[in-house]
Amino acid sequence: MIRYVWIGAMLAILCIVLYIPSAVPPERFLDVLRTEHELNKTVWGEATAERILVRMLDMQEAGKQLSTPPEAASQPQPGSPVDTAVAKQMSQVSTRLFGNPYFRSIDSLFVLVTYRLSALVELVPLLLIFCGVVAVDGLVLRQVRAREFVPHSAELYGGSVVGGIALGSAVVVACFLPVRLHPMFITLSLLLMLFVLSRALANYHAIR
Repeated sequence: MIRYVWIGAMLAILCIVLYIPSAVPPERFLDVLRTEHELNKTVWGEATAERILVRMLDMQEAGKQLSTPPEAASQPQPGSPVDTAVAKQMSQVSTRLFGNPYFRSIDSLFVLVTYRLSALVELVPLLLIFCGVVAVDGLVLRQVRAREFVPHSAELYGGSVVGGIALGSAVVVACFLPVRLHPMFITLSLLLMLFVLSRALANYHAIR
């Protein structure tokens, strides 16, 4: 079951990355980004929203746009008309290939994803604290059950692991969707995922 959830999530992301840019114009992704930026200003404050935007721009500068034509590996000799004509045609082909709307939509999609990842970085301290709390809670509950001779539930363990993976996969898939995501959606989903995984830790039973 866990394997099927992973495969389903990976296939969903692959379909989104390959199909949505062909069906959604680049302007749509940028409109969603502007809307989410205004939401972040309202929910987290203007200073945090600006910090997210600056981090996203830094990540974009560190990468390379897909729609930018690659530079020529070597320059043709000036005295060779054949090489000059071939290089000119290859340059035109590269410009048409990487400058078409599909590649520009992919660029816009990854700009939106980069912005959402930049916003997720702001949640890392909260997630680390909550992860420690739920891990301690799961371990303590496990020890209490062991001392009370209460059997661990393999069904609850399996269901909790699948639920945690499903929640994490839903967050990953949602980051690629060209729809407005409320900032609290990712926050609450990740916190719920950590809580569900703590239930799996509390019910884990190693078969010897």
